[in-house]
Amino acid sequence: MMYAIRVFTCLLVVNGLSSALAQGLRVEAQVYRIDRDSANGRVAETRLSNSVTFFHSGRVYDYVESADEVIIFEPTARRFTILNTARELITTADFDEIKHLMKFRRAESKRYLQEFRGSGSPDADKVVRSLEFQLDPKFDTKFDSAIGLLTMISPTWKYRVQTHAWQDADQVKVYLTYADWISQLNYVLDPASMFPEPRMLLNSKLCELNRIPTTVSLDLEADESVGLRAEHKFIKNLTDDDQHLIQAWDSVVGGGSLRKLSLRSYQEAVLVSQR
Repeated sequence: MMYAIRVFTCLLVVNGLSSALAQGLRVEAQVYRIDRDSANGRVAETRLSNSVTFFHSGRVYDYVESADEVIIFEPTARRFTILNTARELITTADFDEIKHLMKFRRAESKRYLQEFRGSGSPDADKVVRSLEFQLDPKFDTKFDSAIGLLTMISPTWKYRVQTHAWQDADQVKVYLTYADWISQLNYVLDPASMFPEPRMLLNSKLCELNRIPTTVSLDLEADESVGLRAEHKFIKNLTDDDQHLIQAWDSVVGGGSLRKLSLRSYQEAVLVSQR
């Protein structure tokens, strides 16, 4: 998922986020795959991931226990630091590097689209429609303030987002700015995943409304039987256990005990080997 970054949540300057990040925030997230059987009306849910994200003292720490991986967002240093403690590896991804990779892969995707249009494949129309939308998403957007429901609909994608007011407007902006950057990093780490621009457009709308997303449901095609749902729980302030985890991760980063790799070598060592 790499291309020019055009949507910046609330036009925030990343270096100015430290004061809001200093106020502790914990976000728990679970992502589910939804399988619908239209023949009998059954719906099955499978949990795909479970993570917790800590906002503390100018940084964001995203922890996925199943992967034993911590992604640290450092806005002042303009980079991510990624730890894999099970494999004793560490890497960094600078914001400028992420932007460069996004721009390069966007150009690659456009070339691929041109080639695929003339391939004669029976799935060509569907693939082209999906990729074109991800590169340049446009939604019909509605917000029902009475129930806090945001809908963003296109012929290809449909978002239904249950939103909630949050007492700290700065934390909303910080969370959504982080959500923009992590969606781009996820694509850099795994180009087989979806492009980040549709989600960044959603983040921009949430920032405009000054609301947090508690549930995000996504259907990729009107006639598709598969969807995704992400559930978020926002908790103001951190526990002592949370802060001990953060201190332990900071100690590992500064301790020099992990083998440092380039971002590409880290992908090969960790992500490619998991497939």
